[in-house]
Amino acid sequence: MKSIAEYLRNLIKGVFSARRFIRLTPNQKGKIFFFDKHRMRVFDVHSRGFTDSGTSNQIYSNEDYSLRSLVRGGEMYGVYNQIVDSGGTPLIIDCGGNIGLASRYFAEEFPKALVICVEPNKGNILAAKKNCEELNNVVVKEAAIGASCGFVDITNAEADPNFYRVAVTESPSLTPMVNVQELLRENDKCSLFMIKIDIEGFEENLFSENVEWIDEAPLLIIELHDWMLPKEANSSNFLNAISKRNRDFVYVGENVFSIRN
Repeated sequence: MKSIAEYLRNLIKGVFSARRFIRLTPNQKGKIFFFDKHRMRVFDVHSRGFTDSGTSNQIYSNEDYSLRSLVRGGEMYGVYNQIVDSGGTPLIIDCGGNIGLASRYFAEEFPKALVICVEPNKGNILAAKKNCEELNNVVVKEAAIGASCGFVDITNAEADPNFYRVAVTESPSLTPMVNVQELLRENDKCSLFMIKIDIEGFEENLFSENVEWIDEAPLLIIELHDWMLPKEANSSNFLNAISKRNRDFVYVGENVFSIRN
C-alpha cells in the first residue's frame, strides 16, 4: 500500500508540476510506461524489478541528467548544435551504463549524437540492449572504463545491479577494460560532447592517469562515491585532475556537472 500511495503522489505531482515525464504505471517489473509532456507521447522502459524501477525514476521522473536546470544548460545545447551544424557527430560516452536508460535519455535528447554505453555486467548489458534496441544511435559495449586498457573482475557479483564494483586483474578475463582515449580513437570521426560517469568508486582508477581527455569534454557528469567508501579518499584523483583545469564545478543532486570554460 505504501508503494501505491507513493506512486499516486508522484503521479499527481507529475501532472501538476513542471516535470517533463510522468510515470503512468506503478509496477516494478516488466514494462514501465511514462508520458513525455514535451513530445506528447507515451513510451515504455524494461525493468527487471525494484532496482531497475528506481533507476527509471532517477532518469525520467527526476531527470537526474537534465541540462535544462543548469545556468549554462543553453550553452551546452549550443555546443551540441554547433557540432551538428558543422557536419560533425557529437559523441556521448556513458560510463557505467547500467540498464541503458541514461544512454537512451541522452540519445533521444541529442538525436544526432552517437552514444556509447559502457557497462561491465552481462545482465545489465542484456537489459541495456533491450532498452535501447529501437535507437540506431546507441552502441552498447560490454566493458569497464579505466585509466588504461586491460581486464577487470566484478568483485561483488551478489550485489544489487546498481552497485557492481570491479577490480583490475592481471589475468585475462571475460570483462575487458578500456580507457577513454581508446574510445575516442575508435570514434575519431566524432567530436566529444559529453561524458557521464557512475562507476561505483572505480573513478579512483579512471582518474589516476591518462586524463588529458578531460580537456576535450565540454561537459562531464560524475557521481562520486566517498559516501559509499568512507576514509578511502576515493575522489582524490578526480579532484586532483579536475582542479588543474579551467572548468565550472556544479553539484546537482548526486552528480557533479563539470563544464569547460
